[in-house]
Amino acid sequence: MNPKLLLVDFENVQQIDLARLDDSFHIVIFVGAVQKSIPIDLVTQAQKLGSRIEWLRMDAVGSNALDFFIACHLGRVLERSLKQECIVLSKDKGFDPLLRHLNKLGLKCKRLNSLLELDPKTAQPEDANYQRVIELLGKSEKKSRPRKRKTLSQHISSMFQKKIAQSDVDRIIDILFANKMISETNGAITYDF
Repeated sequence: MNPKLLLVDFENVQQIDLARLDDSFHIVIFVGAVQKSIPIDLVTQAQKLGSRIEWLRMDAVGSNALDFFIACHLGRVLERSLKQECIVLSKDKGFDPLLRHLNKLGLKCKRLNSLLELDPKTAQPEDANYQRVIELLGKSEKKSRPRKRKTLSQHISSMFQKKIAQSDVDRIIDILFANKMISETNGAITYDF
């Protein structure tokens, strides 16, 4: 049986908990040409995976350059193994038309916004901070909601007078993505509530 292949758009998703992945995963992390650092926690987790993880640094810059490298890699893998299950970890909905097309051809492909989506029970919005964010964002006019992930992060932090950790803010955003409350296309956040 082929392992599952996880293709990570590291320009788009930096919060990656590799401990969520079982031994059936092979991981390829695509790093942008201008990205200069990788969190030490991620490197430490990656080392434990040995040959099951691969890092690919792109040598080109430009709009959607990394996305094209991921799409090309995906095509090459599926050309060799039609039974390979492929998952793209990216908050960019730009991958969705390609993945829908591949699924229509009988291939197994999907996109995840967050690894929380692999285990839906961990993405349950029971957290009081998450509920507060939903309530406050829901009360604001759609046109006045933050449109970029960075400004959304700052907005959420300010909701709590900057008294919650950045990791908690990131988790709230991941749960918003996992529960399809928000999506992202070409760096722009869209709200689905």
